[in-house]
Amino acid sequence: MKISAGLPTGVSASLFDSARRRRRLEARLSALLEERGFAEVLLPILDYFEPYRPLLTGRRLEQLYRFVDRDGQLLVLRGDFTPMLARLLAPHLDELELPLRLYYRGDVVRHQPLRPGRMREYSQLGAELLGGDEAEADEKMLTLFFDLLLAARAGRPRRMQRDVRHGLPQARGEAPAPGDGEEHTLRVVLGVAGALDEALLAAVGARKASDLALRIASRDRIAARRAGLADVVERGYPTDLSVLGGAGEAVSKLLGLRDRLSSAYRDAAIEVEVDLAEFAAAALDPRIGVGDGPRGYYDGLMFAAYAPGTALALGVGGRYDKVFRSLSGGCSAVGFSLGLDLLLELGAAETRS
Repeated sequence: MKISAGLPTGVSASLFDSARRRRRLEARLSALLEERGFAEVLLPILDYFEPYRPLLTGRRLEQLYRFVDRDGQLLVLRGDFTPMLARLLAPHLDELELPLRLYYRGDVVRHQPLRPGRMREYSQLGAELLGGDEAEADEKMLTLFFDLLLAARAGRPRRMQRDVRHGLPQARGEAPAPGDGEEHTLRVVLGVAGALDEALLAAVGARKASDLALRIASRDRIAARRAGLADVVERGYPTDLSVLGGAGEAVSKLLGLRDRLSSAYRDAAIEVEVDLAEFAAAALDPRIGVGDGPRGYYDGLMFAAYAPGTALALGVGGRYDKVFRSLSGGCSAVGFSLGLDLLLELGAAETRS
């Protein structure tokens, strides 16, 4: 049961069975993370506002709940785990043994427009991998992301077998439940931050590149076709990767990663696709002023998972090396967060079906 009467807009209380289901889900996912060598961190709900100015884009800063405490300090409620964790660890990287595997769970609070399925306070569980080989770390974290999604689905963990070719787990050993099919397939979308930047600038110039990026992100086929980027909207990436300029090699590697993951999880009801339009607004070139995309601090691999019939992401993640660079703490970093409330709703829906 969820209770919201008398509470501020966008928040609710979970009571009885709802609370028990959330704690069981947290315990199941936390156990998997512990098995993979991730250590839990507990972060405060309050922090100073100033450290986040160089870490978050304008829109992200605007979403933070700010207030002045009795000592006159400007404070914020926790709106995101990753920047808080980065700003706490950056000064101590020399003292830490890398790679470092961490996970967290708890509530975040953001002032954002309300729509069905979206609240202003919601529960997250996430993991971060700091240090190590970047390509290897990206693949390991995506594998972990997939495994957590599978473990969360209606409490029906699948038995896993290693794919000897790629070192990835392969779901098998269970026949699909009655009714399983496309309606239960999770869609995971992969992209690269800034992948379209050179193509956008070449197509319309710096003055119009921001608008074109937003149009592609909103699936405007006419605008994409005029810019010679119809393939990006229609199939997710251009047939000729050379139109992406320097980003073409990164996207080529991403396609290879997609193929490996699709093979490893072919029986797990997860559809993996590369869709650069999904992350078109995550520009890195300073001439394209849409860098405050859905998760503005990512600067490499980006990914998101969606349940059938919803535009709300069950989880998002990516590489965010530039966060540590901005804090003078050179360290490679990749991570993700899962929305526990949405995962619980997905599990309940699958149980009912």
